[in-house]
Amino acid sequence: MPVSLPSDKENTRYQASLSTMWAVGNFSNLNDFYRSSQKLGFSHLELNHQVNSAMLNEFNSAPFVISSIHEPCPADISVDELKKRDWLISSAKEENRQNGVNAIKRSIDLANKMNVPVIVVHCGAVSLDMNSEKRLRALFEEGGSGTEDYKELFQQMIDERSKQAAPHLESVKKSLLELLDYGEQFNVQLGLENRYHYNDIPTQDEMKPLLDLAGPERLGFIYDVGHAQALGRLGFFSHRGWLDRFSTRMIGTHLHDVKGVTDHLPPGQGEVDFKMVANYLPDNAYRALEINPKKTFDQIAAGLKYLSDNGCIKNYSTGGNQL
Repeated sequence: MPVSLPSDKENTRYQASLSTMWAVGNFSNLNDFYRSSQKLGFSHLELNHQVNSAMLNEFNSAPFVISSIHEPCPADISVDELKKRDWLISSAKEENRQNGVNAIKRSIDLANKMNVPVIVVHCGAVSLDMNSEKRLRALFEEGGSGTEDYKELFQQMIDERSKQAAPHLESVKKSLLELLDYGEQFNVQLGLENRYHYNDIPTQDEMKPLLDLAGPERLGFIYDVGHAQALGRLGFFSHRGWLDRFSTRMIGTHLHDVKGVTDHLPPGQGEVDFKMVANYLPDNAYRALEINPKKTFDQIAAGLKYLSDNGCIKNYSTGGNQL
């Protein structure tokens, strides 16, 4: 159902972008989505991997400020289809890997056309049986994270990933070097995002050698709060560990809340310690809210205020400086 908006003009502006994740199913076009984001108080947008060429052709982007593009955008081949085809920059098959690189190059081209400074990059995954993680998450939700079954399955996942990771990591490094070379002509920063699934690349230990491929002016860290929280709850990586190790390379963040291991909730609806998060966010890192499209206008508005109250975003109307 389309979102119903209040008719009064919203004067508050926050240091935040709204991801087009929330647009899906709520708006007939991106122009309406942008006007709605303004009413909520957002100052910027993030174009995500659900935006295709047809949507972009109808989008009058000239008056709007885009903080970031989350590849693959334009998504004329969906993320699910790219995964199904193994057209990922982590693929051990060269033709597939190159198709994954080409998808991100199209995002870089779009960034250049729209004068957008940052591309959010997914680094692909290690080929594992996802049924193991599904069982682990089910055990967690049932309160079984301390059981022997959980511990055994947890260790099996670690062992299996360790056996298979090396060729995929080499593909990611090769792909990133190609993308850095391609993006240099456009002065675009690539941002590597921490991910939601354990088989996804990178782990905390894998992030450093990937960031070491280029300096901070070319390559940075996109801190996804919800993903860090969810994998932390499952026991794989400390949430705070991402921040202690990589906050100095952070160029952007995806802000959303998590209840258990369910993410993309408006801030304030879950269990994330956003005051802790605020202590690590660099002033110049963009802030984007990635919110489930089923959440309401009022819930997102409350989430913005919650982030402001907890120090994660600035309220421009109270004297905060813009991005």
